[in-house]
Amino acid sequence: MRPQIYLIESRTRQDLAATFMRFQEYYESPEFKGRIFSIEDFSCWYAIKFGSFSYSRDWYGFNIPGTVLTPFKNGDFDPLTPKERRLIDFCSDIDGNSYIIGATPSAEYFKETIQHEFIHGVFHTNSEYKREVINCVNDFNIQTVSKGLLKMGYCDDVVIDETNAYVLVEPDTIQQYSSVGSTKKLREQLDKIFAKFFGFSVLKTEISALMARTERVLI
Repeated sequence: MRPQIYLIESRTRQDLAATFMRFQEYYESPEFKGRIFSIEDFSCWYAIKFGSFSYSRDWYGFNIPGTVLTPFKNGDFDPLTPKERRLIDFCSDIDGNSYIIGATPSAEYFKETIQHEFIHGVFHTNSEYKREVINCVNDFNIQTVSKGLLKMGYCDDVVIDETNAYVLVEPDTIQQYSSVGSTKKLREQLDKIFAKFFGFSVLKTEISALMARTERVLI
């Protein structure tokens, strides 16, 4: 059975970031999670924290549960930008059991981005897979990964989810916090868990096959 994952594909990383930014940060920002905020509020905070407002250069992919759309649909974030409104319109039929991911096909690291975001999608749409991943990550308890993800700008609530995605697909991206070698055994176990539930290795399958398991929307 295909998971309820919607893949939003954008022509440029700038468009993708502008589309997803407030949705993403409402979901997982250490500063703005669960809060109502303006684009100006977030841009100012981000520039102070990271030295400049480099958001569209810093992030290649995006992922949010369908439930994140609710306050935006209800008018809590008005006025919405045209790009934010368009995402809501495209996802008008999505319910709370669905997951939305975003990527730019023309961008570098597209393969890794799709793998990374797809893993987020199945983590949230398959409760048994999610439970086994949580247990596995907790068993290994690699604190350097957790601390590194917090420094990167994630909140506590998504650390296990992000650990799964980064360690499995992009261990190089977090090697300044935890070496590739130190996460090798965890990566092997996470790959086995993924294959157990979905019948293939996310690292070895074609990207087109992963994308075919989503509902694709071009913006």
